[in-house]
Amino acid sequence: MNRRKVLEILGASAGALALSPSPRWPMSILPLTGDNDAEIASAFRRLGGEHACRARIATARGGPRLYINDVETYPLLALSDELLKTAAGYRDSGIRMYTPILGLNAGWKSPGEYDWKPFDLFFARLLAIEPAAMLLPRLHLNPPAWWKEAHPGELVRCGLTPDPSLYRLPERLGETGLNWNGLTDPNDASWASTVWRSEMTDVLKSFLRHMESSPLVSRVIGYQVAYGHTGEWHYTGMRFLPDYSLPMQRAVGPIPEPAARMTTKAGLLRDPALERDVIEFYGRHHDLIADTLLYFARITKEETGRRILCGAFFGYLLENVHIQEGGHLSPERVLASGDVDFLASPYTYQHTNIPGKERWESDVVDSAGNLLGRARGVGGDGGYRVLVESIHRHGKLFFVEMDPSTYIEPKKVGEGGSGHDSVEGSVRILRRDLAQMFARGIGGWFFDFGHLCPPYEAHHGWYDAPPLIEAIRPLAAIGTERARLDTTSAAGVCCVYDPKAFFASEHWKAEEPWTGYGITVCDHINHWLINSQQRALARMSAPYDSIYRFDLTPADIKRYRLFFMLNLFTMAPGDIESLTGMLEGSGVTVVWYYAPGYVAPDRLASDQMERLTGFRFSVLPDPGPMQMRIEGMQGVSTSVIGVSKNQHPRFAVEGNDLEIFGRWLDNGRVAFARRKSRGWTSVYAGTAPLTADILRKLASDAGVPLWSDRHDIVYASRDAAAVIATEEGKRTLRFPRSMRPMEGGESSSEHAVTMAFGDVRVFLAS
Repeated sequence: MNRRKVLEILGASAGALALSPSPRWPMSILPLTGDNDAEIASAFRRLGGEHACRARIATARGGPRLYINDVETYPLLALSDELLKTAAGYRDSGIRMYTPILGLNAGWKSPGEYDWKPFDLFFARLLAIEPAAMLLPRLHLNPPAWWKEAHPGELVRCGLTPDPSLYRLPERLGETGLNWNGLTDPNDASWASTVWRSEMTDVLKSFLRHMESSPLVSRVIGYQVAYGHTGEWHYTGMRFLPDYSLPMQRAVGPIPEPAARMTTKAGLLRDPALERDVIEFYGRHHDLIADTLLYFARITKEETGRRILCGAFFGYLLENVHIQEGGHLSPERVLASGDVDFLASPYTYQHTNIPGKERWESDVVDSAGNLLGRARGVGGDGGYRVLVESIHRHGKLFFVEMDPSTYIEPKKVGEGGSGHDSVEGSVRILRRDLAQMFARGIGGWFFDFGHLCPPYEAHHGWYDAPPLIEAIRPLAAIGTERARLDTTSAAGVCCVYDPKAFFASEHWKAEEPWTGYGITVCDHINHWLINSQQRALARMSAPYDSIYRFDLTPADIKRYRLFFMLNLFTMAPGDIESLTGMLEGSGVTVVWYYAPGYVAPDRLASDQMERLTGFRFSVLPDPGPMQMRIEGMQGVSTSVIGVSKNQHPRFAVEGNDLEIFGRWLDNGRVAFARRKSRGWTSVYAGTAPLTADILRKLASDAGVPLWSDRHDIVYASRDAAAVIATEEGKRTLRFPRSMRPMEGGESSSEHAVTMAFGDVRVFLAS
C-alpha cells in the first residue's frame, strides 16, 4: 500500500467509466438501523454447525505453508478500501479469502464501552457476496479522537514541527469506520505510553472475545495487528523525528537532539567514538518498536487460544523510508517470536529518476545514465522490500501486498508504474505479481484502491473488469499445484544485509531534497547501495536470496557460490573472525560494498576492513564523486558507474596482487578489485549500484549459472520458475532441472522461447 496516497486529498473527480457497476452500500456502515439485527442473524445462521477454524504456518517441502483446518491452502487473499464493492470481482477471479480492514477505534465508544455490532454487519454483508469467505482481518490499534483529547501527555512529541496542512485532516471514514486520514497523523499515542497500551489492550481483548463467541469463529483464520504510520509499524510521526514525549523518555532514556540525529561526523557514516549516544539511542528506539508489536501479537495469540494466525507488516529493509525513525531495524526480536506467524509488505514503489519522465514511471538510472532496471510496471521486477529467505528460515510465511493500479484508473499514479495504462500492460503486471508469488513459495494479497476517491479517480475496482479477472483466475488456480512442489530456493547467489548498520550511517534527511533519487526520504546508502542495486540484481538472470547477517551460517557458505555483502559496515572484532573463518577454504566469491567492517564498536577501523576482505586500503577523507570507471572486465560494456554527488569517506585499494576492475573517476585510485584470499575470492566495490552486465560477469566467474541469455528477471524455487522478459525477442532459458510451461508443453531443462517485452512465463517441475 503506497502510504502517500492518503495525503493526496486534492484530486478531481473522474468521469464515469464504461464498466459494470459493483454492489453498492454506503461509504460507512455506521450508524446501524433497526433492520440490521435481522440481516446479521440471517447471515450468521448459515454458519451454524461449523467448527472453530484452526490455521497454522508449518514448514514442509522446502518452505512455510498455510494450513487451514489441517488442509494446505494456497495463501492468496484480497482486500480493498471498499471490500464490499470489490469482493464479487475477487470471487470471480477465484479468490475467496479476504483481509478486511478494521479500525478498532470505531467500536471504542468511551472508556470501557465498546460496540462491535457494526463489524458484524460488515461481515454479514461480505458473506452475502461470498458465502464461502475466509477472513484475515487487519486490526488498526489507533485510539479515537476523544482519547487523544483526554490524554495529551501520552501523545507523540516530535523533534521537528509537523506540518498541520498535511496531517490535520478531517475524518474520512471507510466502510468499517476506519478513519483513513488518521493513519498518517503524528498526533497519536506514544508507543511508550503505558496508558495507551493498557487501555488498547482492553479494547483488543474485547473485540477478540466478541469474535471468539461469534459464529464467525469458523471463518477467521487469523489477524493482522497494525499500528503506527499507515498501520505498518513505522513510528508515528516518523517524518518529524519522534519521540520526545515523557513516556518515551522514561522508556528509552536520553534522546539526542534533532541536530545530532540528522547529522553525522564522518560523512556517510557515524564515528562511534563521537556519536555513540545517537547509535545506541536508535537501537533502543527500534527495540521498543519491535517489542510493542510483539506485545499486541501475544495478546492476539492468547485470546484466540493460539488456534489461528497472527502477523503484521514488518521487516522492511529495502525502501524503508525514514529508516532511522521508521522502524523494522530490530527484526531478530520479531523473527524469533512464536507469537508472529507471518510478515507482510507491499513491494517496491521506486519511481523513475530520469529527467523529463513522469514520476509515476519506474525506470531507474545512475548518474552515468546506466539503466539499472524497472521497479513497477510492465517488464519491471516488482521486487520485495523484505528479506524473504530470512523470514522463511524462521518458519514464518511472507505475504506480499500487490496493489498496482491498472488501466481502469484514469489518474496516472506510481502504483501501476510504466505501461499500466493499457489492458495489455495491466494484464502483464498482474501476471508478473502472481507468477513471482507462486514461484518463490510465498503468500500474497491484492489491495484495490480503486474506490478511494480522491486521491484516485476510478470509482471502480482496479481489478474488477473481465480482462483482469481472466488474467488472475489461472494464476490463482495454479496455486493448487504448490502442495506437490518443493519450494526450496533455487538461488546460487545470496545478498546479505545488516539492519543495525543504519544506526551508524548517514541519516535519511541528509540527502534532502533528494534531487535525482526517484524516491524521497531516503539516504545515499539505503537508496543506491540497497534499493537501486535491487533493480540491477533482478536483471542478472540468476535467482538470488536475501538474508540478514545474523542468519548467515556455515551452511550458507556451502549452499551459495556468490555473496553480495551490501552494508556490512558495523562489526566487532569477533564478528570479523567468525565471518573470515567461515569463508576460509570455501571457494566462494564475496563482493564487499563500500566500507565493510569499518565501523567498530568504539572507532572507525580501516584495519578491520583489511582483515575482513584481504585487501589493503587507504582512506580518502575528502569528498569526491561516488563514480568509477570500469576496466578489465571482459564482456562488460559499461564504462562508468555510480553516483556523481560528492561523498566521504571513500577508500582506495592498494597493492599489486590485484585484478583491477575500476578506478575512482576523479583521481584514478583503485575502487573496484578482485583477489584470492585464503581459499576464497574477495571482491571490493567502493561504490554502487553495480550494473546488470557487471553482476552477470561476477556471477559467471563465480560459477553461478545464468538462467537466461538475456537480462531477464528470473524468480525460482526448486520446482517452479517465473521469467519476466525485459526485452523483446528470442532467448534460451536454461534451468537446473527439467520443467514444463504452465500452459502445457514438453518438459525440458532448456527452452528456446520468443517473448515480448514484459511477457511472463511460468514453468513447473513435472
